Order: sequence, then C-alpha cells, then structure tokens
Amino acid sequence: MIEKHPTTALTFRLATPEDIEAIDFLDSFSNSPTRNIHREMEKYFGSVDPSTHEYTLIFLAELDGQCCAKVELMLPPSGTPHPVGYIKRVVVHPDYRGKGLSKALMQHVIQYAHQHCNIEAMDLLVWENNLPAIQLYESLGFELQHRELYYRLRI
Repeated sequence: MIEKHPTTALTFRLATPEDIEAIDFLDSFSNSPTRNIHREMEKYFGSVDPSTHEYTLIFLAELDGQCCAKVELMLPPSGTPHPVGYIKRVVVHPDYRGKGLSKALMQHVIQYAHQHCNIEAMDLLVWENNLPAIQLYESLGFELQHRELYYRLRI
C-alpha cells in the first residue's frame, strides 16, 4: 500500500530486475496495452532489442521508498547520427497524480538522456483525449509533429 502523505524527498533511479513487481503494479494503472515484462526482461535490462531502438531504460520515482511513478526511455543504437530517444509508458500511481511527479520525472529523464546518452531529440505518442498528458508534454517543450488516424474494421 502506498502512503498518501510522504515524509521524504522525491528520488529518481534506474530500475533493476528486482523492480519488476513495482513496474507491473504501476503499469496496471496505465491505459497502454499490457505486456509481460517477465518475458521481456532481457529487452528491459540490457540486451539488444532488434527494433529501431537498442535499449530501454526504466526510470522510477520514489517517495518514502515507494515507487509512485515511472517513465521508459528507448535508446537508439550507439553511433546513430542525430539520435532520437522514444518516451513511453509514463505512469503515475493514482494517489500521486496532480502533484507534479510526472513533470519532475520527465525533466530528470530528459536531462539524463541528453547528458548521458547524447540524445538530440525525443519522441512520444499520446492519445488526443489525454489532455493532462498533452499539457505536461507541451509544458516541457514537446511540439506536435503530426496526427495519425487509427482505423478498425469489425468483422
């Protein structure tokens, strides 16, 4: 159970395999499709992902030793010219929403990516009806690049 009134400072850190339970718990509050992080441990904790991004780093925010938010950063292969990171799965526990945690964590991730990963830009996807997230990303300087249309055929 997460306490509603923390007494210590907010801290940020990179996740480790020991954090899988906390990551799964935070992911349960996300609107994103579910995944089985246990099956994908190598992808998330150091091995090569065969897609356009080589590694995924998971950043956790903690208050009083409790994980209360997370952000995932996908990194391109080293040596990529003009490297672009990809932000995904920004999740804040409902008890901590509206307190600036996602902004603070995103600022930490952006700074980390720029200073330690030489990322020149970051992309992310957000649902158009997720107004709090859109406001957050725009306040951080993200700019709309394009809109996509998503179609479904029911059969």
